[in-house]
Amino acid sequence: MKLKSMDDLPSVRQYLKRIGAEIRSMRTAVIKEQHGSYWRDVAVIKLNKDGSVVAPSGLEPSEAEQLGITHDTLGAKWPSVQPLLRIENPPDDIKNANQKDIFEFRDRFGMIQMVQVRKNLRDGGKAYIPWTYWDDGEWRPAEPDGPLPLFGMDKVGENTTVFIHEGAKAARAMQRMVDKETANDAAALAECPWGLELSGAAHIGWIGGALSPHRTDWSVLKDIGVSRAYIVSDNDPPGVAAVPAIAFHLKITCFHVQFTSEWPVSFDLADQFPSKMFRELEGKRRYIGPAFRACLHPATWATDQIPQPNGKGRPVTVLRDNFKDAWAYVEEADIFVCSEMPEIMRNSEILNNMLAPFSHVQDTARLIVKAYSGRSAKLCYRPDVEGRNVTDKTTSAINLHTKSNVRGEEGDPKPFLDFVEYMFPNDEEREHVLKWMATLISRPKIRMHYGLLLVSEAQGIGKTTLGSNILAPLVGVQNCAWPAESEIVNSDFNDWLAHKRLLVVNEIYSGHSWKAYNKLKSVITDSEVQVNQKYQRRYIIENWAHVIACSNSKRALRIEGDDRRWFYPEVAEYPWPHRRFEMLREWLESGGLGIIKTWAERYGSYVQPGERAPMTERKKELIEGSRSEGQQEAVDMASAMLSYEGPIGIAMKAIVFAVRAAVQGKVFDSDYELRKAMTDAGLRVWPKRLKIGGRLQYVMVNTKLWESASAIDDEAESCRFVMSCVKQPSDVLEGAM
Repeated sequence: MKLKSMDDLPSVRQYLKRIGAEIRSMRTAVIKEQHGSYWRDVAVIKLNKDGSVVAPSGLEPSEAEQLGITHDTLGAKWPSVQPLLRIENPPDDIKNANQKDIFEFRDRFGMIQMVQVRKNLRDGGKAYIPWTYWDDGEWRPAEPDGPLPLFGMDKVGENTTVFIHEGAKAARAMQRMVDKETANDAAALAECPWGLELSGAAHIGWIGGALSPHRTDWSVLKDIGVSRAYIVSDNDPPGVAAVPAIAFHLKITCFHVQFTSEWPVSFDLADQFPSKMFRELEGKRRYIGPAFRACLHPATWATDQIPQPNGKGRPVTVLRDNFKDAWAYVEEADIFVCSEMPEIMRNSEILNNMLAPFSHVQDTARLIVKAYSGRSAKLCYRPDVEGRNVTDKTTSAINLHTKSNVRGEEGDPKPFLDFVEYMFPNDEEREHVLKWMATLISRPKIRMHYGLLLVSEAQGIGKTTLGSNILAPLVGVQNCAWPAESEIVNSDFNDWLAHKRLLVVNEIYSGHSWKAYNKLKSVITDSEVQVNQKYQRRYIIENWAHVIACSNSKRALRIEGDDRRWFYPEVAEYPWPHRRFEMLREWLESGGLGIIKTWAERYGSYVQPGERAPMTERKKELIEGSRSEGQQEAVDMASAMLSYEGPIGIAMKAIVFAVRAAVQGKVFDSDYELRKAMTDAGLRVWPKRLKIGGRLQYVMVNTKLWESASAIDDEAESCRFVMSCVKQPSDVLEGAM
């Protein structure tokens, strides 16, 4: 007859009692200590079939105990675990248990290796009792000898990606949900905030406690072709601390799904998401909590240690093959980029600290560079290209653009449109604003070549709400920056511009208007930008930035007459009622952002590349206010020439003399700047300089003179005609002399 348990052997029973060990399986016993709600193995004792005992130093059997154990095990018949296709002749604990409390641990072939039964304890806690079936036809409340099995292996199939949950309960619940086993499961998937990300993968569970991940047989996952794992730890310190140990044993690409203080302690995905993460909007319950990606962190174990060939000395530390592509060293910028989460960029010092829990050595960055083997990579920011590793101007590059986490939702965008109608009272200009915003939100492949200038002397009219609370999350906060005017004007560093689609300048101080304008001109129009970040090597990257510049001063920027970079619409000069703002924010937080995204995707009319900023009355006023005294005098003269009843031209030297006289000599403008101001006002420059007063000089001509002279075929004759029409400023502008 086969043994029921090690306890059947008197010598073994006495030895285990002496050292305080409890039986775990047929030939394994443990000494445990409790840490909070978790148990940790202090010592593991194994009994071999020949009677020898493997135990930690100080816990070995005495010589007499060993003799007794060896004697008792002679001739003992040890049973072996017998896999089952289905549960047969179960003991009462399994037979009487609720079906939802029974967890069958099947291998990849569908055979039951172990059964776990969940029991409610008197103190309100729960216990999970292992049961195994043996070849003597007996069920035993014991684990199988050797490593623990993983729950859900029979569901892996052809999947190469798995979610690893702490415990069988969460794994079973998630697998049933993504498989839509019942109508309730299908409904749960539709309502799950992370349903899309949790689908398309197998869900497995590991048992044995967060303090003992080493007890599980992790090798089976890689053996069957699994290449990626998302480790979903419970929301407590032991669960989080187990992640590096699991990653070490898995030897595949790993990510950690980490819950924060926003979730209850010990939360797992089988639990309901907290109710505070949902809002009601238009009769629909909408999720407003953290996105799946926001809770995701790279967690691949980096290294292996290889013994020296002669068996002497320290082992050699090398990168694992599956880790080599996890981080890319970018020579151009001298930084390391997470290949799958490129928003994570670190220099070597910070990267080493970040990887320390996942590596045998402190200087993992050196191994990454060493494994680099001469391959060259650069950074790029390409919202117009799908994918992470792309070709950028004939060379391989890492695309740092990542999409917004906001998902489109069906619904009525009226609260948003009402806000825009209030903020932009001019109907025609409001349509242009909506078109600009729809393009920014839904057409990342289009880079517009003009920005929004929002100026209102009133405080609290909603400029920040529009830029920071609406557009930024829809573009993706990681793709946005909020540079101060001092950063734009005075700082040598421009990391606020690197890898961004939206720049929100909340206040442009008029005292620096020309400097800010000149800096922002290149931001809006240049196709490339040289990135200069602290402690990093400079590098060049494509510029995809769009600018919203806000101010409470009507002299926020000084704009040239031919400006094409700024759309300057009329903005409300009175604040919206406070309650309306509160209602808008509640709507946005309750799913309104997703509704706006859908509105933008269906808007239909979008700004095209190269399209110029529409002219507005506000912009005309700003252009006039941006002129110097001399330029304004020149423009006034141009206006008089345009309204002159006949053809007329004025030589530039006479114009300069007249302007200086009008402003009492305080003219700091060059001839070119005055000529440009008059051209912007509608005059033309005769293309050939004419000799007037003994000097070759340009002549400004009105439309009548231009058309008449241009109609003369002979160039010399046309020039003589222009000279015949040249007059003095006093002839057209009273008081010019």
